[in-house]
Amino acid sequence: MNISRLNLSHYPSFITTKTFNNYPFFKKPDNVEILISCIYFGRTNNWFDLIAFVVMPDHLHLIVVPKDKNISQVMHSVKSFSSKEINKINKENGNVWQSSFRDFTISTKSVLFEKVNYIHNNPVKKGIVADAGLYEFSSANSIYETDILKIL
Repeated sequence: MNISRLNLSHYPSFITTKTFNNYPFFKKPDNVEILISCIYFGRTNNWFDLIAFVVMPDHLHLIVVPKDKNISQVMHSVKSFSSKEINKINKENGNVWQSSFRDFTISTKSVLFEKVNYIHNNPVKKGIVADAGLYEFSSANSIYETDILKIL
């Protein structure tokens, strides 16, 4: 059975996507910087409002509110461009991402806070850092701007 995505505008979507064969592409900071640049390119170009993200060694968690692109279009663009750039700098030409992603439409503020907390604490849970705000590849880190206040 193939269930279609809801793609509801004005509702946040919690997205998880994994690297191809769970390879830790994002242990390499240059690869992470490409991915985060792609995310912020989408935000700047009004594809979505960015609520939260974390880039883990082998996966990405993201919460966005779709605007000019639906979730499928957003993920296609982010994954396609980031994989081309990652392959370019690493002089490779293989798959970076698994072909699909999981998404969950968030309908209440309490679930939104639960999912943001989950994303931000993922590096803590995995033992990478002791404090979520210290992880350099997450919106929990104060160096990153998000749009969470827009939807609260």
